[in-house]
Amino acid sequence: MLSIIPTPIGNKDDITVKSLKLFNELDIFLSEDTRTTRHLFKLYEIDARVKKFYMLTSFTHEGKLKEYVELLQNNHCGLVSEA
Repeated sequence: MLSIIPTPIGNKDDITVKSLKLFNELDIFLSEDTRTTRHLFKLYEIDARVKKFYMLTSFTHEGKLKEYVELLQNNHCGLVSEA
């Protein structure tokens, strides 16, 4: 299963309660830039060491996409939106 997680732009207080809940519950995250996602975890005092992060960009190759599809089929993953 995939949950799409919106994140705040500029003001860290704009985070939703649902986003924070998913940050804490999920172990696997897909994002455009894992550094940004890790920074968000630090801002909200969430231990990122126990999470798995995968980068998803327009340059992600087909083999990697197949791996991500398998992750989605077997886990509840979060796609972090970094608009």
